[in-house]
Amino acid sequence: MSEDVRTWCERGADHLDRGEPEEALECYQRALEMDSEDPEAWCGSGKACYDLGRLKRADQDYRRAVRYARQRLGPIEGDPRRARRWWTDVRTRPYMRALHGRGLTRFWLGAYEDAARIFRKLLKLSPSDPLDVRFLVGETCFRMGQDEQAVREFLRAGDDPDVLFNLGLAHFYRGDFMRSVGALRLGIFENLHLAARLSDAEPLNDVPSYRGTHPKALDTEDAAEDYDERCGDLWSGRPLLRRWLRAIYEHPLVKADIERHIQILRRLVDEALEPGERARLEGEDTALRGEARLALSDKQIAQDVAAKLFRVD
Repeated sequence: MSEDVRTWCERGADHLDRGEPEEALECYQRALEMDSEDPEAWCGSGKACYDLGRLKRADQDYRRAVRYARQRLGPIEGDPRRARRWWTDVRTRPYMRALHGRGLTRFWLGAYEDAARIFRKLLKLSPSDPLDVRFLVGETCFRMGQDEQAVREFLRAGDDPDVLFNLGLAHFYRGDFMRSVGALRLGIFENLHLAARLSDAEPLNDVPSYRGTHPKALDTEDAAEDYDERCGDLWSGRPLLRRWLRAIYEHPLVKADIERHIQILRRLVDEALEPGERARLEGEDTALRGEARLALSDKQIAQDVAAKLFRVD
């Protein structure tokens, strides 16, 4: 990359960081006028178009970015010895970034098979998942109606609220109501705002975000809004799903757990809290949210909710 191309790409990145995609796009176009095969310029142009909602153009730009980045890899691609260093190596990172952008645009364009293939490739190149795509593999399977595969992928993806709420949906569609309850209860703990938002329940006020258990701030209202923007269509127009979630959310056992969880969080965000007391409270909260503990009452809650929603008089 020449110094002039680098300068324009850096300016474009600055504009993207400031939420100015139009200005960023102009900078990347200037860079491409100087080098029409620069992968980082194409990748930046794709990101600017993505942020502007011009998904078809973003898809085209990212496709070019992938092509030119791959060409510049040379013999590096396919070398199994580099499998775990693709993101940390500056020579291979542009290829990863371009693949990631292409996968996201294919996802939003509804090309789920393409998106899943790209996300799986990213995970193969970098199993530690630095770009956070593992949960999207399950979501693409779910959107393609592959519920069993979606469940397997979600179970691999960890305990992010997005994963757990979608896992709860997948179990529900498979008729596994007890596991649906289990996943959704775990999801409620991970983001208290999301259940209320999706089920049209009364929103919770004054719920602190605690970095000790949520370092990525996935427990915030902003995170709940992000999920709703991406996955709200899975819930909208499906009143039975919303009633199912709300009945779980308002079940006495679940409400009692939520109230205790909030009490603990309010203590934990106190910076003056003694280290020993902080450790005790974190341990109590971990036990409260423990999957084994919750599993003891999942069946009862599922039976109570099913009887309430599916009762035939």
